[in-house]
Amino acid sequence: MKRCLLCLQELPIFQGLDKSEFANVCFSATKRRITKESFLFFQGEPANTVYLIKAGKFKLVQVTDQGREIILDVIGPGEVLGETALFQQQDQEHLFSAVAMEETMVCCFSRQQFEKLLQQDPGFAVKIISYLGQKLYDTTQQLSEAIGTPVKEKLLRLLIKLADEYGRKIPNGTIIDLEITQQELANMIGASRVMVAQILKELRKMDIVDRRGKCYILKTDPCIEKYFS
Repeated sequence: MKRCLLCLQELPIFQGLDKSEFANVCFSATKRRITKESFLFFQGEPANTVYLIKAGKFKLVQVTDQGREIILDVIGPGEVLGETALFQQQDQEHLFSAVAMEETMVCCFSRQQFEKLLQQDPGFAVKIISYLGQKLYDTTQQLSEAIGTPVKEKLLRLLIKLADEYGRKIPNGTIIDLEITQQELANMIGASRVMVAQILKELRKMDIVDRRGKCYILKTDPCIEKYFS
């Protein structure tokens, strides 16, 4: 029981709540293990479940009407998927697919269970609204920053973001603990793989970026400051 409750209380949207307020939800939640490259859900499927990520990472992939694949984001432990569906119509569909980048663990429960929790604790409803508002603000800010930004700067900002979220300090910088391909990086910033490969080559010459195995290394801050100066 303790482990299950911690599974929820470790997440930002549940912090500060009394364990008894959502113990029943925790017990009724489904625990799932998703293997690498498997889908948690597909674009177009009904969005009626909330997913709480306990371990591992997912990439959120959207396929456009033209068949182009766009990676919207990479998310990991402590983050939530599907929470916006709680405030939409019952027949809403997922706008993207969630693909496991490694073995992952999630807790998930239905829209009905979550709505019951909101009804039991109006204070929690306010917390959820605040959480969603911050998430929307962050997304809007990212979109505004991307408009008119050169591809090289987009790529470097993406690497800085990934280093901040999944980085591990090493003597010469921060290694991004994430196996990600040049094509995936290109899909995340709306560029071609060839262009991303060329820019990565330039950044390595500038001693800003390096590679160790399948992981990228972002060098120390002075190098980044040198680039932006």
